[in-house]
Amino acid sequence: MTKFRVKSALSFTLLAITPVLPCLQAQQTGMPPAGGPLRIYLLQGDNAINNTATRQATPPVVEVRDANDFPVAGATVTFELPASGPGAAFEGGRLQFSSVTGSRGQAAAAAMTPNDMEGPFSIKVTAELEERKGMAVVRQVNSSREFSAFGPAQEKPSFWRRNRWWLIGASIGGSAGLTYFLVTRSGRSGAVLQPGTVVIGGPR
Repeated sequence: MTKFRVKSALSFTLLAITPVLPCLQAQQTGMPPAGGPLRIYLLQGDNAINNTATRQATPPVVEVRDANDFPVAGATVTFELPASGPGAAFEGGRLQFSSVTGSRGQAAAAAMTPNDMEGPFSIKVTAELEERKGMAVVRQVNSSREFSAFGPAQEKPSFWRRNRWWLIGASIGGSAGLTYFLVTRSGRSGAVLQPGTVVIGGPR
């Protein structure tokens, strides 16, 4: 009878501590218990400018973390490009590309080629691991011109605006040099220049 009570007590103790074991193991290994939504951090490609003339684009790179801000390895990350309007395409003209996060929770899209339509567009990014999911949006712009921030860059200044101070300085220097030349030449010939006097023609 005593042995039966001991076995019953041990069984009850095991049942009581079994749900706690995963948490204890997670604390010992430094990893949080699974659960909660996934968070997607944008590391590269957000607000990027794609050159439609050279067909160069910036593929997104993301990092997936859990609710406790720990990197999530083994999550499937899907990058989805728009089906119409300004956008791009992966190799083979595909609009979707999937990758799996590594030990640091990071995943990158494949090389992209922008189409010839200028304007902003969005790339939908989803991450999934078992029952946990997360979503983010990467914004990009297609353009054949240079852009500043998330809008068109200012036009380049004209030649006069870029060099006006040099031109003004050269003009002042040239005028001063000409005046000095005339004064010194007049001094050598014995002539005296009167301020405000203009002489036209030779002496009568």
